[in-house]
Amino acid sequence: MASRIEIEDSYILEDGYNVYEKLKKNGFVFESQIVEEDTYYTDKDEVFIKDRVCLRTRKTNEDMLELTYKPKTDDNTEKYGKREVNIELNVKDYDDIRFVISQLGYIEYISFKKFREVYSKNIDGIQYSVMIDKIEGVGEYIELELLADTEEEQERLKVKLDEFVAMFECYKLKEKTLPYRDIVKNAKK
Repeated sequence: MASRIEIEDSYILEDGYNVYEKLKKNGFVFESQIVEEDTYYTDKDEVFIKDRVCLRTRKTNEDMLELTYKPKTDDNTEKYGKREVNIELNVKDYDDIRFVISQLGYIEYISFKKFREVYSKNIDGIQYSVMIDKIEGVGEYIELELLADTEEEQERLKVKLDEFVAMFECYKLKEKTLPYRDIVKNAKK
């Protein structure tokens, strides 16, 4: 499915918080370790940045490429669900995709590599995912994510997300309040 709704919450990993212990304690299973190379684009007036619109290419492990679009978000939709459209592309077409995006008038805002570990567990028919993200020179983060296909599921999963956050005791951590693109951009200033 190319379009889905992400329901997630993200936190800054800090010293003393042992995420691996919590994964083991709660029965989460290692799924994958990947390298994602993200390039974010914006319009010439940077309205995309102000409105938290996401237009991104993502190369994964140098062998997969996707174009992602997420519409305008605010603080509530950042946590409790936003539509995400992903279109798989041929990684060999990466330079051509970037050319088309620039010819459409969009400019490159920021590019960076993210090292990600993914762990998951199915609870009562719901796929729970934990992502541990490391961005060199920027920091380490934990994302807790549930996926929904419909608005009805999204409402039900909001409660499940709060339970998920409590399961991992994330209330002890500082919440990540900006998207990665903005965190990286600020770190590079």
